[in-house]
Amino acid sequence: MDIISYCNQLERQLTDWKAKINSVLLVADKLPVQEKEAVFPSIRSLNAVVDEIGNELEQLKSACPADWSPNRQTIEAKISELQSTLKKLSEKVDGPLIPDSLSWVSD
Repeated sequence: MDIISYCNQLERQLTDWKAKINSVLLVADKLPVQEKEAVFPSIRSLNAVVDEIGNELEQLKSACPADWSPNRQTIEAKISELQSTLKKLSEKVDGPLIPDSLSWVSD
């Protein structure tokens, strides 16, 4: 796969992940106030992941680096954080908060 195709594919994946995480944030936003307070650290963490994805997308739009290794490590670390955060969030609200489209994250 050439670098341009790789960057285009990565941009699509990151955009999809950002949208899916935002859908979880919308669900969490509709929680009762008491439950929202209980999951606030998870919500803050998810917002940080969305911001990081946004930063990576901006970088992809301005330049497609020939060596994506450092960025890949950052993304993989954020995905690991995302898995942990979504699992904690679901446990705190006593049920699945993860849409089917994000079920891969909770493995």
